Amino acid sequence: MAATLVFASRSAPVVPGPLDEALWYARALGWPAGPGSLDPAHESAAATTDPRVLAGHWAAGPSAPVRLAAGVRFDVLDVPGAAGVRALDRAERLGVPIGPVAATGTGRIQFFVAPGVAGDLPALLDWLDWADLDLDLRAYGEGDTVAAPSPWPATWRAPWPRSWEHARWLRPPVDPGRVCPAGDLAALGAVLHVDVRFPDVTRLLSTLAHACQHVRLFPRPRATEPRPLTHHRPAPA
Repeated sequence: MAATLVFASRSAPVVPGPLDEALWYARALGWPAGPGSLDPAHESAAATTDPRVLAGHWAAGPSAPVRLAAGVRFDVLDVPGAAGVRALDRAERLGVPIGPVAATGTGRIQFFVAPGVAGDLPALLDWLDWADLDLDLRAYGEGDTVAAPSPWPATWRAPWPRSWEHARWLRPPVDPGRVCPAGDLAALGAVLHVDVRFPDVTRLLSTLAHACQHVRLFPRPRATEPRPLTHHRPAPA
């Protein structure tokens, strides 16, 4: 059953779909979006921030999953779920700044970082003395896409009810209170743009590497689940 968002100014509930999500990312954050597949290696339609092109994409496939283009406004560091949870806990204890973080339907956790980090990852790991270890730490940058979590907080706690949804925010890129209702997207013009701040990559990468190494050396019988979303503060706007 689809999660619904009900607003007092409307007589009927608004159920946001994939096109609504793509339009929000394109208009509010300037993040290029497009329809695609769960497989990052699968060829997807060219990502764009043009509302007319996005509408045309989803007119041809209304239930297509939303993919966000990495390497333009952000890159992504992707780690196993248990390592991601450990890194989040460690970062909060030590006061290490963390940017947007998402959990995927495949059990991994993705940390959004500044564009260009993916290309520099081998050199950064070498500089931090982590280059010779198999950390199961992946990076997505220019030419890659990642699943787009729904920007609407009311959908984050429900089970994975919608066929196109393959990720959920653990730490959203903006304060949830600044996310406009799905029905107001038509009034959301290009004047509204939120600049997302990303963390210092060396501190974050060191935290992730330690967490990945710990999980590799001391595996648990099953993956640790992320804590409830309300325990994680939103990323700075």
